[in-house]
Amino acid sequence: MRKQKDLNILTFEGMEPWQGYLSKAKIKLLNKTWAGSFRKYILPKLPVEELSQFYTERMGRPTKDLLTGIGAAVLQQIFNLTDPETREQLAFNQQWHFALDTYDPGEQLFSEKTLWTIRYHLTKEGICQSIFQKVTDDIIKVLNVDTSKQRMDSVHVYSNMAKLGRVRLLSRTITKFLKNLKRQYAKEYESNISEEVKERYIKRKGRGYFGNVKPSESQKRLSEIAEDLQKLIEIYSINESVMKMSSYKLMDRVFLEQCVIKEGKVELKPSKEIASDSIQNPSDIDAGYDGHKGQGYQVQLSETYNRKEKHSEGKGKETKEQETKEQKQEKVQGKEVLDLITYVKVESADKHDSKALEPAIEEMGDRDIKPEEILVDAAYGGDENVMESKEKGVKVISPVIGKKSGKDYSGFRFDSKTKGVKRCADGKSPESVKRNKSGRITAIWSKKDCVDCPLQENCRTKKGARGRRLVYTEKGIRLWQRRQYESSHKFKDKYRYRAGIEATNARYIHMTGARRVRYRGQEKVEFAEVMKALGINMFRVLRYVLNTGGILDPIMNILYKNTVFPIFCILKNKISIFCSKYDLKLYSAIFNPIIL
Repeated sequence: MRKQKDLNILTFEGMEPWQGYLSKAKIKLLNKTWAGSFRKYILPKLPVEELSQFYTERMGRPTKDLLTGIGAAVLQQIFNLTDPETREQLAFNQQWHFALDTYDPGEQLFSEKTLWTIRYHLTKEGICQSIFQKVTDDIIKVLNVDTSKQRMDSVHVYSNMAKLGRVRLLSRTITKFLKNLKRQYAKEYESNISEEVKERYIKRKGRGYFGNVKPSESQKRLSEIAEDLQKLIEIYSINESVMKMSSYKLMDRVFLEQCVIKEGKVELKPSKEIASDSIQNPSDIDAGYDGHKGQGYQVQLSETYNRKEKHSEGKGKETKEQETKEQKQEKVQGKEVLDLITYVKVESADKHDSKALEPAIEEMGDRDIKPEEILVDAAYGGDENVMESKEKGVKVISPVIGKKSGKDYSGFRFDSKTKGVKRCADGKSPESVKRNKSGRITAIWSKKDCVDCPLQENCRTKKGARGRRLVYTEKGIRLWQRRQYESSHKFKDKYRYRAGIEATNARYIHMTGARRVRYRGQEKVEFAEVMKALGINMFRVLRYVLNTGGILDPIMNILYKNTVFPIFCILKNKISIFCSKYDLKLYSAIFNPIIL
């Protein structure tokens, strides 16, 4: 039977649950720590309803409080704790009790199995993204975070798997299959598997067969393992029940990725021919391979940023009319600006960054936090991404990837819509401009126009039968124009803020332990990494609120801005008129000490 507390139940002042558990002085201190930030911004947004579907409403023994359980699972990832450490913190740490609003000793005692079960449901159903998006979007609305300018980058992370060479990869794949076969189909295992294979892959004596190998014998040993792999696949290729086993499918996939049959013999593929999305470890089939960073996963992160006043040196003189709204707001608020991580997505390491930009923009658009400008490195800033993002109202600011082309179009004037040449460097229009089916554009100038041209020696057009011609594509023009923009002061002034996300990456890795998580599989890795990003936002909100003197409670913040303050202003004016009319000193005694 499920048990979950309702945070919306009203309590009378002085009769709150924490009154008999924590003193007012301690409550005041706790509100200035991460516990206060978690309690106000994260705890009310935890999706208890999505978890409660796995527990019956009436039957069975009551569960532990589900809200406390989800909160503990989130805090476990933020502080990078093991299950025993999480259980101890939940039982004895008063910051955890205040953050999770749990003061009953019975609710503070969770078994490791309960924590495991809650985490299993949270990862299996992908609830982590729901938690992150609800909390982040609510903070953005309450604290008026500007999302018009954002920056994006990726971080390479590892799951809790070993780095395997080809020998151990193939041998462990076979071992995994044989263990599952023995467990599920004992008769098949005993009748079809030889004692030699059992000794080699199942029993402890066989471990030395793969470990104590001389470098000169490694290739021979690898060939033997590949032959064993092929034999096992052939033996059970007619057994439909065995073929449905996940370990058999894994064995078949590894063989196709690593081996090839030539003239009836099994040969290993050269390492260069193995795809980057091939299996890296049988215990984590979702992990990929990046040629630069190695095995594992990558986390795509996007965050807001603000162009602070102190960074505006060298921009040139600006009048007060030219100041942006953001700059004026920063002058009023001071140096403290709240930047939040707005997007988190975990991918296998083999995925290229260029494919991550459009899904990020689409998701942020659905959440109404889409940026107007986004700073990215060259891997994201391909021409297709730039054009597609422009159609969605997002300007991508990044360098152009690849080597600089030798073509130079300076001096030519192009039509902004058709990209056809209007004039050459000498100011003469082409005789004809044609576009073929492949998108290549050819502009031709007549021989008469080019005979007396003073720029003939340095002309960038080529001689043709009909006259001078210029051959180009729209993409080539766009890339050339972007490269010209890269060298401008305006681009450098904007793009220098992209470097700030490297600091976020470093804090994300070192503060939360995001570099290597304790789990395997993309679902579990994503849960851990997304909750760690939520933790970064939690600490940023706490620092912002404490430094600006804002109200920590988002509900009270809204009430204060929209209700209490307007009523107070109306009453103040009326009382002021009344007191001045009858020459009363009550007004100055009440309102002078109040600072708005």
